[in-house]
Amino acid sequence: MNNVNMIGRLAMDVKVGNNVSTSLLAVKRIYKSADSEDTDFIPISTFGRNADVLSKYCKKGDKVGVSGRIKTSTYTDKQGVAQHGFEVVAEHIYLLSNSKQSHSQSHEDSQAHNTLTDADVNELSQRLHQASKTAEVTVGDSDLPF
Repeated sequence: MNNVNMIGRLAMDVKVGNNVSTSLLAVKRIYKSADSEDTDFIPISTFGRNADVLSKYCKKGDKVGVSGRIKTSTYTDKQGVAQHGFEVVAEHIYLLSNSKQSHSQSHEDSQAHNTLTDADVNELSQRLHQASKTAEVTVGDSDLPF
């Protein structure tokens, strides 16, 4: 199963090209052993109507939820070294807060994306946290294809 759910803030303005939008999602990582946290910057991309909605309604700093899958890639750099990368392909976008929400929207635009309340965000976060506790998987070096 290849499924990813994240909530974070856009770390850069959305780039659009050929019906594809890309950005970076800043996601907090909280450490259990100490009262500290770190931030991961996850590349995201989305296509079609989701790309239109993301580029039209979101900008750097906006809070979004993303549900999708991880896509890996491999390429050879100028020095001939194989490089590996990944991105999250967002199949569902949830606009949690942004500067354009206060403007009036047509019924079609409001149906094109979901806007969640703070209570919805808290419930979603708790459900994702609970799901991550129950699904432990051990992967050894022999399980990896590379």
